[in-house]
Amino acid sequence: MHGPIVPILCLVITLATPGLCETCASEPAQGHAPMFDFAGPEVPEGWYTVAREGVLSIVNERGRRALQLDWVPKTGEGWALVGVKGLTVEGRPRSLAFSFMAEGITPVMFGVSEADGSTYQGYCYTPGGRWHDLLVDLDELMLADDSEDENGRLNVDQIAELIIVDLSNLSGEVGQSLGIKDGPQRLWLADLRLSDALAPHRSGWTDDGARIIYDFERDPVACLPLGSPLIELVAGPDDADPGAIRLTYDKDGYRWVGFVAGVGHLDLSGEADVRLTLKAANAARLTVVLEEWDGAKYATVVKLDPTKGRYTVRLPFDRFKLDPDTEDENAALDLDQLRVIIPVVDAHRAEVDAHGRGSYTLSRIWCGH
Repeated sequence: MHGPIVPILCLVITLATPGLCETCASEPAQGHAPMFDFAGPEVPEGWYTVAREGVLSIVNERGRRALQLDWVPKTGEGWALVGVKGLTVEGRPRSLAFSFMAEGITPVMFGVSEADGSTYQGYCYTPGGRWHDLLVDLDELMLADDSEDENGRLNVDQIAELIIVDLSNLSGEVGQSLGIKDGPQRLWLADLRLSDALAPHRSGWTDDGARIIYDFERDPVACLPLGSPLIELVAGPDDADPGAIRLTYDKDGYRWVGFVAGVGHLDLSGEADVRLTLKAANAARLTVVLEEWDGAKYATVVKLDPTKGRYTVRLPFDRFKLDPDTEDENAALDLDQLRVIIPVVDAHRAEVDAHGRGSYTLSRIWCGH
């Protein structure tokens, strides 16, 4: 696995700025009143942006009082980041919650920083044009690639900063894979809180004890989109696996289409394989990449077969081969060192419908013994 796919798989997006994090759900958190409800006329103290020509203001947007970020993107000139410093934490919160909306398909990175600068991150996706209520279990946040922490875990009582980032318009091939936006843009935030409410996990266990890495059951979808796909939540196969995502890609768009899913909060040592529960509308080649914290990438290819209906693909970990364009100090896949999993379709070689589009559905990423 090398050639044009390599640049986008260098997507260990490293931000030398405070704050990052992970996961998503659909119910606003209860437990604490919002730290910021943006009810006043002025932008609260501590809020800032580094977006190009960025301006923060307080507005009423589709029934919600919100912080609005206006900015003008320019390819290669960084990201649209909005954040707040100087947070004061009450007690020991279990979850992070806030609402957000963007204008179009947007790759979102969000997260928190401790007072010492240790940062924890996550990703999510929005098709744009509607509010999402994001609820994140703080245990499922992932240490940022460019960050260190003396104890290797998030100290929730030390959270001092939060950010949300629109990752469109980055430079080079990574920018092309995450998407380019033209013209003035807007992003809205509302009802931010740290709460003692429990949040649903995207990882867990099946009834027979198998390890679930991602269950794709809640909005917004907890992954970073590549190639600007349309990602929709749809029904899963049964009550035990009720949710799924459908990814729709365009043959004339960016070649590598898929998503980045963070797994850095999990230790998969002792697992034998990774399994994908799939249903393809069109035949295509799906490359599955496992990336370690040090940047080493291991990959294998799956053929999406529309004749099979819904089916499970079992990929033994010894089937994944080291990408020759990356290096690994021991030339072996270390399951306790995995940071992200990246499934991508080669859209330029895929079969498509009469409109030039193809799609597949993924209801679960899980491990077998």
